[in-house]
Amino acid sequence: MKKKFTWKKAIYIVLGLIFAIALISGISYLVKSNSTESEAFLTRKPTVQNMDDKVMATGKIVPKEEIEIKPNIAGIIDKILVDEGDRVEAGQLIATVRIIPNIAEVNNATQNVQNSQLQISNAKMNVSNAQTQFAMSEKLYKQGVISKQEYLTAQQQLYTQQQTLKNANQQLVTAQKSLQIVKTGAIPELQGLATTQIRSKAAGTVLEVPVKVGSQVIEANSFNAGTTICSIADLNSLIFQGEIDEAQAGKLKQGMDMKIVIGALQNKSFPGTLTMIAPKGKDTNGTIKFPVEGDVKNPNNEYIRAGFSANGEIVMSSQKNALLLDESLVQYEKKNGKDVPFVEVKQKDGKFKKTYVKLGASDGINVQILSGIDNNADVKVWNPSDKDKEELKEKAKK
Repeated sequence: MKKKFTWKKAIYIVLGLIFAIALISGISYLVKSNSTESEAFLTRKPTVQNMDDKVMATGKIVPKEEIEIKPNIAGIIDKILVDEGDRVEAGQLIATVRIIPNIAEVNNATQNVQNSQLQISNAKMNVSNAQTQFAMSEKLYKQGVISKQEYLTAQQQLYTQQQTLKNANQQLVTAQKSLQIVKTGAIPELQGLATTQIRSKAAGTVLEVPVKVGSQVIEANSFNAGTTICSIADLNSLIFQGEIDEAQAGKLKQGMDMKIVIGALQNKSFPGTLTMIAPKGKDTNGTIKFPVEGDVKNPNNEYIRAGFSANGEIVMSSQKNALLLDESLVQYEKKNGKDVPFVEVKQKDGKFKKTYVKLGASDGINVQILSGIDNNADVKVWNPSDKDKEELKEKAKK
């Protein structure tokens, strides 16, 4: 007896066919993906080369000593006689300042002149009286009417009044000079020492002239720093100022050799010596940095400008013929709470195998491989950059 064909059987047959097709498609996809795995990733080989374990400090070149020239009197810039980059000598005239008289000070000085003139007038009157008194005493003394003591007293009084007049005249001259200084900032006989003439305090190169003719300036005193007219430094005496990470600070000692690399001079390097490691770090965006300084030696007298960005390299140790790998190719996994490094190495069948490695020193770009792989290993680029992806596309086209 034939079995009757039902819709239920038809549904089972269709579902079985769909399952079979899906199974075959999945298997073929896995086979295909396995066969093309080697094409999906770039690989890099380790290289054998010398490696320096060095500390890198980023910073800039600055003068060892920079002098700011400031006026000793308030006023308006009348002339500027130097430009940025000019070489100046100690005592050379840099600028002149025109005094803007202070009304209160002018009134004070004028009053002192008037007081001195009044003192002179009184002193002249007293001298005239003393001369009359002395002439009378001298006549009476010769006639024997008064004693010698009385005669000498009159003579002393005349001398005292004459001296008072002389002092009053000197005070008038001083008051007149003070008035002139308040008005003009100088007197003719002291023009060479006038505070209106701003002179260089040392020999060097003019780095900056932050003021212009007509700018108002104030003097340097106990209450304010004053206006800087220009800054001067000796560009033959330069230092490197930079910062290092706190993890590197303990490795350094003063007196260690440095290599100063200046990018603006086509990455030229200059020898140097580490002279200072700050005892206190600075918090920079959540990271502790320690300031460092080093002398810069310029044996060929090349022109180095103040403010050039630079890197200071301090070599701690050097590894000869080290096996190096791009540090970005190293991956990590947690084992017993520790990060264990590994790489994925391409096998003969095109698959990649996880291989644990032992790492050595690192320069921030390459890391030394102590064990686990050799220089023939093809290591997977598991985190390709945009450049790596472009390279991968070019290889796929070929």
